[in-house]
Amino acid sequence: MKNFVYQKIINLFFMIFFTGLAMFFIISYDNSLAKTFLNYCEWLFSFLIGDYGLDSQSKQIIFFDFSNDASKFEIGPKYFNTIFLSIISLIICFIVSSILNYLIIVHKNIIVNKVAKFIKTAIEWLSSVHIIIICLFILSLFETNISNLIAIIMICIGTNAFFEISSSQFNDMSDLNSRDFIVAARAWGDNILKHMKRSLTIDSINQIMGAWMLFFSNVMIYEIIFQRSGLGYLLFEHFLLQTKTISDHDISLISEPNLFLAISMLVIITICTVNTMKNIIITYLMDYKR
Repeated sequence: MKNFVYQKIINLFFMIFFTGLAMFFIISYDNSLAKTFLNYCEWLFSFLIGDYGLDSQSKQIIFFDFSNDASKFEIGPKYFNTIFLSIISLIICFIVSSILNYLIIVHKNIIVNKVAKFIKTAIEWLSSVHIIIICLFILSLFETNISNLIAIIMICIGTNAFFEISSSQFNDMSDLNSRDFIVAARAWGDNILKHMKRSLTIDSINQIMGAWMLFFSNVMIYEIIFQRSGLGYLLFEHFLLQTKTISDHDISLISEPNLFLAISMLVIITICTVNTMKNIIITYLMDYKR
């Protein structure tokens, strides 16, 4: 298992390195492959020690600034705001979906089944609405003064977020509930959750980490529309709002390449790390934890 983990960590490093290299070539190509590669290595080293270069106002871009220095621009809090809200929304969505699917599939009370199925169907129907439409509707009602709970609800149901988790969970739980060892456990009056635990854990990891990017994207859209601190609004404020001048003599596609590179690398690291963690945990549960 240790060798497998080490191999996955090495693969993670190369994945991040070459994905970042491709991004750097697109943004900062310097008319020479060798020179651009060396520039990337120099930039990556600076990134690893927390030096992200300067923004358009000559402020030093750093991850955290504990000195409140006006000459520095920190992006760490905004990054963690987006990550934290994504995790909270994903967990809440997963818990609600788990309870409803359990009541529909495993619980034997007919009234409870029908109520749970009605609630699940209603949320899945709402989940078919895109996050942008939901945000604009809520924005027209409350402007920007919404609670964190409303924000989480929008993120959980927008753009099929709830449907993606719920449908996958329903299929996995239905299949598991009909397995021979579960049927036998039920016949003997044993606690079926005890027998489902390992399979449910594996399925849950696949469902949560598979839906991660959808929730991450929903959070960034929410931050843009409601102008909340996070990576979404940071990208909107410094890139989408910037006026691009495109002419024969001046082609400026990215107004702040240093800031864009830093944000992009953070997103790349996050995505690659989540995928690697998923592979390690699933392999451990499948092959080593029996």
